[in-house]
Amino acid sequence: MKFITLSIFFISSFISFAQKPTSTGDASIFGKIIDETTNQPIEYVAVRLLNVKDSSVISGVFTDAEGKFNFENIAYKKYLLKISLTGYQSKFISNITVSGTSKIYNVGTIKLEADKALQLEEVKVIGQMDVLKSGIDKKVYNVAEDISVRGGTANDILNRLPSVEVDQDGRVMLRGEGTVTILIDGRPSSLSGGNGKTLLDALPAGSIERIEIVTNPSAKYDPDGTSGIINIVLKKNKLKGFNGAVSTNLGTGDLTGGNVAEANASLSYRNSWFNVYGTYNVRYLDGFRNNTSYIKQTFTNGSQNIVDQNRTGTDLNAGQTFRLGADFNLKARNTLGFSGTGNIGIRDRTGDLWNNIFDENLTQTQLWQRTSYDPSQQQNFDFNLNYKWDLKDDKGNLVFDANQSIGKEKIQGFYQNNFFNPADSSTGIQSFEKQQLFNVEKNNITTLQLDFTYLMPKINARIETGGKAILRNQMVNTYSETLDNATNTYYQDTLANFDYKYDEQIFGIYGIWGQQLGKFKYQAGLRAEQAYQIPNLLSDSIRIVNDYFKVFPSAHVRYAITPKSEISLSYSKRITRASSSDLNPFTSYSDPFNLRRGNPYLNPEFIDSYDLAYSFESKKINLSASSYFRRNTGVITRFKEYYDNNTSAVTFRNISETNSLGNEIVLVYKPNAAWRNTLSWNGNYIWYITNMADLPNRQGFNMNMKFNTSYEFWKKTATVQLSVTYNGPRVTVQGIAQRQGPVDIAFEKKFKEGKWSVGARVSDIFNKQGFYMEVDRENVYQTSEFKWLTRRVYISASYKFGKLEISNKSRTLGGDGGGDM
Repeated sequence: MKFITLSIFFISSFISFAQKPTSTGDASIFGKIIDETTNQPIEYVAVRLLNVKDSSVISGVFTDAEGKFNFENIAYKKYLLKISLTGYQSKFISNITVSGTSKIYNVGTIKLEADKALQLEEVKVIGQMDVLKSGIDKKVYNVAEDISVRGGTANDILNRLPSVEVDQDGRVMLRGEGTVTILIDGRPSSLSGGNGKTLLDALPAGSIERIEIVTNPSAKYDPDGTSGIINIVLKKNKLKGFNGAVSTNLGTGDLTGGNVAEANASLSYRNSWFNVYGTYNVRYLDGFRNNTSYIKQTFTNGSQNIVDQNRTGTDLNAGQTFRLGADFNLKARNTLGFSGTGNIGIRDRTGDLWNNIFDENLTQTQLWQRTSYDPSQQQNFDFNLNYKWDLKDDKGNLVFDANQSIGKEKIQGFYQNNFFNPADSSTGIQSFEKQQLFNVEKNNITTLQLDFTYLMPKINARIETGGKAILRNQMVNTYSETLDNATNTYYQDTLANFDYKYDEQIFGIYGIWGQQLGKFKYQAGLRAEQAYQIPNLLSDSIRIVNDYFKVFPSAHVRYAITPKSEISLSYSKRITRASSSDLNPFTSYSDPFNLRRGNPYLNPEFIDSYDLAYSFESKKINLSASSYFRRNTGVITRFKEYYDNNTSAVTFRNISETNSLGNEIVLVYKPNAAWRNTLSWNGNYIWYITNMADLPNRQGFNMNMKFNTSYEFWKKTATVQLSVTYNGPRVTVQGIAQRQGPVDIAFEKKFKEGKWSVGARVSDIFNKQGFYMEVDRENVYQTSEFKWLTRRVYISASYKFGKLEISNKSRTLGGDGGGDM
């Protein structure tokens, strides 16, 4: 009860900071801007709302990709519009009057004429975007503005995001728990782990434009994911003319290894009729990956066993990522786009694992060593077709999207167990075992989506509807064999070999109604889905069909306190479906002491998510704060079982429910034009209710904090940046887990008006980044620590060429100018 009271006080206290309105109302002005010659919409046009008396700026926006702009919650009076963009003649629109009888003013379609007097070889529009843009319903992380992730991967970026954690297995959590739905360009993809495990370590940071976080999506979006959606948007040309960039990153961990080498190249051409673009990245990274484990188990007869494990190993990750695409502006209001993205990579790991077993008297009873070599090869390809038709008079649009994602991974394992005399290991190897494992996984994801939006300006409302189909198919074939020392030949391990097939089909339709009534906005939506999940155990001739029809409502309401501050309340019903690997019942024996198996009888988990949020924006401060509550039923949870033969297995269960109550703050503070600070904090209290005799209820508090500060100097051609991450211990259903966060520092210097840049950074300065977990159950206590190479020194260089650079499209305007900012 105290925590609930504190949460209500927390959100209300921030609302009290809202400034008193100076010129507010419930009127709106909107319109569209197109090129006079081609009749195509123009993006990034600066539109300013001016005071008629003295031409002072009241507000300003940029046009979106459809050339549209909109001013909301403005006072009843006369206004003047100034429209400007470099390369076009500025235009003024006068005699704009809004009143109580005419609250909505449609400026219509405005045509801009090219400025023929402006003949420049190169024009630079230099502005700086915030690393993090936090709104009331979405957070956008602009990767290009964070110099501390140069040479990193998608997982490195995710660890920068507010309230996001990535564990040692690459599992992504948002707001202290989760599953989270990871999308690539808004679609499911093999690149984001379509086979039930993350592949984001193979996706370089240099190929990513931005990452979007939506914690309570509307009915338009897939309802999957406990905590919401993380959408990774890959780079795509948005600049006119011929443009390109090349960059490189080199790094090292120490004098003996840990090397990093990366190169990026992009090339594009865009005019009024088409846009062609391509990117290429090649990356090599090697390092180490070590872990320790301590397990103390008490048996029913009172005896005890202790298993002490220590593993050291190497880790090599190398690959190529490439993308090619084209967009075509067909006849009026029709656009057709194609794109293909691919990733080809390898990951090779070696390990040297020592196993020590002791009895209750701490007498060593067993000693053996397990050496391993695990090479793997990955191939992932995404192909996309997109068509868009804009209705007349900007009344809406129809969008069709088709995506095909194909993935294949080959994993080999070569293992040797060397057994020693525990009383005297100096006598050497007493006996040995050799094992070989060959695993092939194939993934196929087809996504078809149709969305229709219709606008009704007279009543300031809109209707959205559409449908989506997702078809997933996975095949897993595992073959294992063990050496017969007597004959020196390998024989098949029948218990470890299996063929597994997984099919998933999801068909959904949705409808949304939204409207603005003065300062008040509301939106209600409903999504209906029919789903089929079919794990097929080909080796055992068992096929399990789990089909269900569910309805997912959502609702969002907002109230504009002032033009720069809003409060909102939202609700969505969501679902977490077991992944294909979670449903795979066959046991993985890659580590005989730590087995893994899925559960084909898992049911979906359902979530009711509530969010109360407040946002405030001023020249120096951008603040968003929220209090949230989630109730999950039939929770899919990772569960570790322990056996009398000193082995354990990770599997999955549905427990009764969890309840989570939390607060989140994101604060961006810019005391001056050169200094930017971003602070995010998330804390939530969680209750696990299991209703299981062997798994008692648990509860506890989770917290994480991230801070980023950057300062520009040297006439704004140089930047230094410091990033700090702290993740507190996270309560789990069986114990606690904690990923220790890093402290990073980076520097960048630009030359020749930003064409050239050089930089340096040090990741994890204090070498603290790692992962710790503890299991504390009746008769079992376990601790594990994981450490990999995280402290590295990088140097980078880049060169850009082209006719236009725009890097400030998402910020609200203020002050004078247009294209000449």
